[in-house]
Amino acid sequence: MTTSAKKRFDAAAVQKWITKERVADRLQTGVLEIQRFGEAVCSEVFGEVTLGGEKVTRDTKYWIASMTKPVISVAAMKLVEQGDLSLTDAVRTFVPGFGAKGVLTSSGKLDSVRRDPTVLDLMLHTSGLTYGFSGTGPIHEQYQIDAVYNYRSTNAEVASRLARLPLIHQPGTTFEYGMSTDILGYVIEVVTGLQLDDALEELILGPLGMKDTTFLPDRSRVAQIPDSPIRDTLMPIMAPEQTWWSGGAGLFSTVPDYLRFARMLIHGGELISTETLALMRQDHLPSDVAYGAYTEKLGITAPWAKNGLGFGLGFAVRTAERPGLPGGVGEFFWAGVSGANFWVDPKNELIAVFLTHAPDHRCEHRIGFRNAVYAGLT
Repeated sequence: MTTSAKKRFDAAAVQKWITKERVADRLQTGVLEIQRFGEAVCSEVFGEVTLGGEKVTRDTKYWIASMTKPVISVAAMKLVEQGDLSLTDAVRTFVPGFGAKGVLTSSGKLDSVRRDPTVLDLMLHTSGLTYGFSGTGPIHEQYQIDAVYNYRSTNAEVASRLARLPLIHQPGTTFEYGMSTDILGYVIEVVTGLQLDDALEELILGPLGMKDTTFLPDRSRVAQIPDSPIRDTLMPIMAPEQTWWSGGAGLFSTVPDYLRFARMLIHGGELISTETLALMRQDHLPSDVAYGAYTEKLGITAPWAKNGLGFGLGFAVRTAERPGLPGGVGEFFWAGVSGANFWVDPKNELIAVFLTHAPDHRCEHRIGFRNAVYAGLT
């Protein structure tokens, strides 16, 4: 097959999918780009206006939610490369008392931790942290009471509140999607001596030219946001009183900016070494890892065997092909509760970045958009 033939992409399936979702009122606005072999093969901009009343463009900002997590993880690995941080460092080194309350068992008993949670646990979501909204147990209730997810707090305050609570699992035993990357963001603050926004600017955003990626955006450039419980409870407040830079879900970005980040991940060498990127793109979950109850709700992004996925240092990684879930072995990705989605598929020399605000339809969009993209690889 010639190089030009390899680069061919039929965008009709993607355009048809967008039209179907817009007619069904499940997709109001969005920007996407698909690249193959480093070249754009499909670019789409659709929707009406931003919060400032302007027409949506490629430079419109979207809340990328958990697509923040890979950015934070790369920043942490840059500190590892510099010798300022180690994956084996105990979290309590940076957050005094973290893990000291032990683990709250299903019987209501508190067990001591068998080992300290580490920086590696934060990257793998095996630290014993959870999200307050992801369950109804006593731990989840306490997260809500203590307002650990609070945009009027600081990273130091959030970390201190979590340190005062017991863990939900023994460290290293269970993949429990939660606030691990938020704590990793605070670790970056402690190591660098900078607020997380300034640390990211120095470590990632500035060097890559991601000038439109920020925790506190100009609201006039942010795409309209549909009514949703997720908007009302999880989205940054985008107001002067916002003081929490959430390493787990706080960034806003644009498609051109995130493409710069994604291209760095596929090629390496710009920010961190190719060896470090290779380490990040390996499955690091223990072979006997258990999975928290919320994992099922992650849908096709759940990093377990039935999806052909594991979890690397900050994102899911494809370890096996699965019928109905297209993607090459070695693919890595993560998605956001806002509807934002990206993946990098080295086997097919493909990068896809899709930013939208469609939180209530995010799971169906993840599989619908993915199927449409791979249908174009004719």
